[in-house]
Amino acid sequence: MSFFRVVTGFAAGSCSTVHKTGDDDELEPYLTELAFLPDKRLVAVDDMNRKCIILDERLQRLGTPYKFKAFPHGVVCMSHDALCVTFGYGKVVLPLSESTHNIIRPTREIRTSSNFYSVCCMSPSHMVVGTYDDPRPARMLSVDGVEADFDHFLTFTMKTYKVDESMCTYVRSNNTLVLTDRFAHTVYIYDTAKGTSRAVTNENIQEPRGSCVGPGDSVLVCSMRKDSIVHLTIDGKILGTYPVDMKFANNICVSKDGNRLAVSNSARGNTKLKLYNITSNGLDDL
Repeated sequence: MSFFRVVTGFAAGSCSTVHKTGDDDELEPYLTELAFLPDKRLVAVDDMNRKCIILDERLQRLGTPYKFKAFPHGVVCMSHDALCVTFGYGKVVLPLSESTHNIIRPTREIRTSSNFYSVCCMSPSHMVVGTYDDPRPARMLSVDGVEADFDHFLTFTMKTYKVDESMCTYVRSNNTLVLTDRFAHTVYIYDTAKGTSRAVTNENIQEPRGSCVGPGDSVLVCSMRKDSIVHLTIDGKILGTYPVDMKFANNICVSKDGNRLAVSNSARGNTKLKLYNITSNGLDDL
């Protein structure tokens, strides 16, 4: 049984479709990563239009989107008012401040030695970042800009990913790194304390993309070619597979209280963003 229930869509009349904002030069949005703020507002980065967007609980835009000079890839909420955004080529991470009035401002610029794609919170002061064009598929980065590597990576994977081939998440309570390998149709689960890892494959895991920490420190992964979400334990056991009403689901995040889930996709001409309640009552569209 699914534990998701759709509570709202993106806009009235076409409740789950991601629309342009109306700017003359705006392209069809492509949301490359999502993050909840502690008060359940949702932050999304739009790679195609180089924007950071804040949305309310009905997925209506709040304030004015922040416009970047480069193309954003990942976003993470580090505290109640601090975000960090990764970018395509340029080896830059940009910390942002966010106010209750939905005003986004850059605070400084972090120059890195690696190209980072996805990003997730490891602790209030550290992030885990997925790399590309780097033999270390995931690294650590402090909010002060200090980079570090995980131990025992030789037992994990030596693969160097290209952009958009892998994304990561981190289960803080269990020191567990989760890495998706899109074209190997594999989810790697790595115990960073013990240095042990396992590769999870299943017919329902096809082009896995974004992942996040789910209920009870489980893991949720978007199976893009199956238009679904796969639910796993940190031991790699599959608890369930839940279809979502969108083609090519590829990004996912859960709110800080564990009760709300957001999913977006990458289907050109039919991009969507949906919000779910995490319940035990099934998947019911409004």
